[in-house]
Amino acid sequence: MKIAFHGVTIADPRSDFNNQTVDVLLMDGTVAAVEPHQSQKKYDGDVVVKNCKGVYLSPGWFDLKANFREPGHEQKETIESGQAAAAKGGFTGVLVMPSVYPAIQKRSDVEFLLRKASHSKVEVHVAGSLTVNREGKDLAELYDMKLGGANIFTDDKRAIANSGLLLRALQYADNINAKVITYADDKNLSGEANSNESATTTRLGFKGSPAIAEGIALERDIRLAEYANTPLHCSGISSSEAITAIRTAKEMGLPVTAEVYAAHLMFTDEILESFDSNYKVKPPFRSNSDREQLKEALLDGTIDCVVSDHCPEDVESKDVEFDYAAFGMIGLETTYSVLNTAFDGAITPELVAKVLSINPRTILGIEVPSINVGAIANFTLFNPNEMVDYISSEFKSKSRNTPFLNCSLKGKVMATINHDVLVDNF
Repeated sequence: MKIAFHGVTIADPRSDFNNQTVDVLLMDGTVAAVEPHQSQKKYDGDVVVKNCKGVYLSPGWFDLKANFREPGHEQKETIESGQAAAAKGGFTGVLVMPSVYPAIQKRSDVEFLLRKASHSKVEVHVAGSLTVNREGKDLAELYDMKLGGANIFTDDKRAIANSGLLLRALQYADNINAKVITYADDKNLSGEANSNESATTTRLGFKGSPAIAEGIALERDIRLAEYANTPLHCSGISSSEAITAIRTAKEMGLPVTAEVYAAHLMFTDEILESFDSNYKVKPPFRSNSDREQLKEALLDGTIDCVVSDHCPEDVESKDVEFDYAAFGMIGLETTYSVLNTAFDGAITPELVAKVLSINPRTILGIEVPSINVGAIANFTLFNPNEMVDYISSEFKSKSRNTPFLNCSLKGKVMATINHDVLVDNF
C-alpha cells in the first residue's frame, strides 16, 4: 500500500520537520519520503493521496489509562472493541488497567490479554495488579507478571492505604525494572462520596469528597517514593492541592510524573445540576478554580500527559439513580476533541504530541515513533479546527456512557496509521 499525506504539517518537537508543511509518502508501512510541500505534486496512479490542508501529523498517540472489561464484563467492552475505539480516537497504543474479573494478577492473565490483542495494530500493554485482587492487603506476584510482559503495576482507582505495603511495592517494582502507578485518595476523608465536596454538591444533596483527601494521600505517596528513591506515576490528578504536591516534587528533582483525565479539563462539579449519571466519575469533577489550575499545570509541564480514563459501562450500571450508578465514562473516541475544546483550540499541536504521544510512551518506557525516512509508520493525523459530531451509531465502543452523544466538539482525528493499517476518518 502506498499513501501520500499531501501538505501535512508535522507536530513533533523532536523532529527536524517540526511545524513544517511537507509531503509524506508511505510505502508498505514505512516512511519512504518526507519532502517540502509541492502544491502541484503528481503521484503515481497506485498512490492513495490524502489532501491534508490544516491537518497535523504527530507520532502515534498512546493512552495510559483504558479499561477494556475483558475478561469478566465483555458486554461492556472487549479487547477487540476497545482497540477499535482506540484507533477511532487517534490512539495507536493503550495501557489497559487490571480492573477486570478476575483481576490481572498472574503471568497467565497478562499473556492472555497480550495474545488476544496481538491481532490488531493498536498496540496493547497490560498493567498488572499491584496487590492481590486489588484489595491493598498483600503484594501480587509482580515478578511473575513481569515475565509475562507487564512492566507497570497499579490497583487502578483503589488507593493503597497501607504505607508500608506501598513502600515495599515501590522498592520491589524498582528492583525488577518496573514502575508503579498510584491513585491518591484518603478513604478516611472521602468515605463513600460520589462527588466533590462543595457548596454546589451540598445544595444538591450529594455525598462530597474534599479535595484534601486527594492532596494528603498524594503527598504521602510522593514522600514514600522519595524515601524509596524510585519513580512514581500519579494517576487522576484533579485538585489544586495535588498540583501543588506534584509541582513541589518536580522542583525537588524527584522522578514523579502525573496524568489528568481529559474530561476534568472541561467539566466542573456544577455540571451535576443535571443529575446525569454520565458525569459521575472518579475522581469527581471539582471547582472551576481546580479546573483552571489543571489546565495551567498541563501547559507548564507539571502534568505530563492526558489520558482517556476509558470506563465502559452498560445501561444497567448507568441508567439508575445517581447514588447507585457506576463511576466513569467512555473516553477513547472523544479524548482529543475534549482536550482541544477545553482549551478552545489554543493548545498547540506540539503540546498535543507531547501529552498524547511522547510523554505517555516515555513514562511507560517504550519507544516513541519517529517521523523520519525509513521509520515504521506509527502516526496520528488530526485537525484542530474541524468540528466532529458524536453520533451513537458511529461509536466503536460497545458502551455509550458518555455525555457527548449528539454533541459537536472542535478538533477531529483524521486518521491513524500503524505499519500498513490505516484507520481513515477523512
